[in-house]
Amino acid sequence: MKPQQSQTCRSLPAYVQEWVEAHPPAGGRSRPVAAGGAETEADAMRVQMRRFEQGCFCLPYEMRSECTSCGGEVPATFRLADGQVVLEKQCPTCGPSREAHHDAIFTQAPDSEALTTLTDAPIRPVVRGLPRTVRTLCPDCAAILVGRYYVTGGGVYIEKTCPDHGYFRDKIHSNVDLYLKCAGWSFDEGTGVLNPQVLGGANCPSDCGLCNQHQSVAVLANIDLTNRCNLTCPICFANANAAGYVYEPTYEQIVEMLQQLLDSRPTPCTSIQFSGGEPTVHPRFHDILRAARDMGFTNIQIATNGIRMADLEFARKTREAGLHTLYLQFDGLDDDLYRRIRGRPLLEVKKKVVENCRQVGLKICLVPTIVKGDNNDQVAPIIEFAVENIDVVSAISFQPVCFTGRISRDQLERQRYTLGDLAQDIADATGADLKRDFWPLSTVAPLCDLMAALERKPKIRPSCHPDCAEGTYFFVAPQKYPGQPARERLTPIPRVFDIGGLFSDMKRLADKLGRKRRIGLLSKLQVVWLFARHFDRKGAPEGLTLIKWIRSLQGMLDKKKSRGPEQARHYKTLMCAGMHFMDRYNYDAERVRRCVIHYSTPEGVFPFCSYNSGPCFRDFVEKAHSRPLNTAATAGQAREGDMS
Repeated sequence: MKPQQSQTCRSLPAYVQEWVEAHPPAGGRSRPVAAGGAETEADAMRVQMRRFEQGCFCLPYEMRSECTSCGGEVPATFRLADGQVVLEKQCPTCGPSREAHHDAIFTQAPDSEALTTLTDAPIRPVVRGLPRTVRTLCPDCAAILVGRYYVTGGGVYIEKTCPDHGYFRDKIHSNVDLYLKCAGWSFDEGTGVLNPQVLGGANCPSDCGLCNQHQSVAVLANIDLTNRCNLTCPICFANANAAGYVYEPTYEQIVEMLQQLLDSRPTPCTSIQFSGGEPTVHPRFHDILRAARDMGFTNIQIATNGIRMADLEFARKTREAGLHTLYLQFDGLDDDLYRRIRGRPLLEVKKKVVENCRQVGLKICLVPTIVKGDNNDQVAPIIEFAVENIDVVSAISFQPVCFTGRISRDQLERQRYTLGDLAQDIADATGADLKRDFWPLSTVAPLCDLMAALERKPKIRPSCHPDCAEGTYFFVAPQKYPGQPARERLTPIPRVFDIGGLFSDMKRLADKLGRKRRIGLLSKLQVVWLFARHFDRKGAPEGLTLIKWIRSLQGMLDKKKSRGPEQARHYKTLMCAGMHFMDRYNYDAERVRRCVIHYSTPEGVFPFCSYNSGPCFRDFVEKAHSRPLNTAATAGQAREGDMS
């Protein structure tokens, strides 16, 4: 069964409009798009990124391309033929060829199908087929280019050609069948925000952030508390301790950034992750947690290496200040690995953090950064560790490594780890079925639509691109005997529920309830019936009933119901998924338009993959709000840590 996409217009459901009118934002600011006369370094980069604009988005368009027969790099030209965009290649060995492409760059949807954001920017619908054209970046200079996704050797690849820096290619996904299945599973397009900070944006991602073209609200927002750290990791996004300056917003600035998220309309962002650097070394770390709690944030997380949380008293203070979840850096169960990529042995520290979280009542999401050839062999041990500690660990968020700076093609091909590789490694470790059990994050959007319709107010909605995140959930059965393997305790949720049917029906019910004037008991019973209809008791693990599953689902959605004595009423679940953040090699602007992980900064809100990679606006924001590096003082602060 395939999802049904309805045509999204600029109108909002009546109950959302009423909520927005009753909750005007506290303030806001906007700025125009930088034109030729750039005023800042970031503006100058924006202009440089658009320097090929005149020749990029009209036909014919010339590039280089891989001949999928002989593997050679050959001249190629995009043309329009019989109403279709085709790529013509001239291979001296294999001869000429022509291939039709799915396209939303050179051709436009009919006016009857045209969609817009809430601020009138045109929406290009998700292009799901292969091969297809993509709006991408040069890995060297970040210039906006036309590239393409194509299939070769059972995998999905991207290729592009910069007039200044030549030809590049990279692997997007290692399993074309799984890729195409996931590509089909997103529902209605998101329509963005009513109060973007950049008006008149037309070029993505140079016109960031957050501009009128952006289509998704924030499911989770990040605020970097500092770029200081008590580790020096070569694979860190933030380049902590190596930037040559200190970026560390004041408490007052951070409160403003939190308010900036709450002011988003039509949907405030109430889920926050404090990151860095290492956020726990900020001198007012606990005060910041308390502020987020008191301002009404319902999900408060930190992305941490865990060193400070290995102190039980510090962990207790952190829990009392309002923290819900640790996103714990966890690259494996091998101290040689930690010595190599983090600079010191850390495994015992990680285990101590888990024990402290057990004592004080915090949840953990393990966050391994996976580099092919370095630690992809750790996927199975990490899952085993999570199952052994399922009372504390609720999820594993694998993050395939992103590459910054230019690297050789050989190194890129050797170390690139895709979501397809991850799915295969999870399946090998757990017995999950690739075809049945793995889905993109965007599949669950109807659940958020249904909650919004039932509660009559806007809800965060993962309307991200289906390429962005992929994985599965498991039910975790109670341990029967000491040392029982994780594989014996795990049941993929798609074995128990018909996921395609469930979420398609959920979407239809959400649309129906959204049109009702009021929600009564009968409407709520329809939701229970919907789950019952798609529940397969034969596939369920021992002890799992429909009612216990609904309670578990409530625990996933409500932090108050997932902790304390209430936990005993739930059947334990474990998320195993990956979010593949982009770099310049594999960049697709349609993904960043739909990004649901946002950064709140002193310069506004940015999508994750324009702040940390691609244009990398992080560099410009941090430099504009930094102070000179004082090595001795900074090291002392990192050792002393929290001073609240």
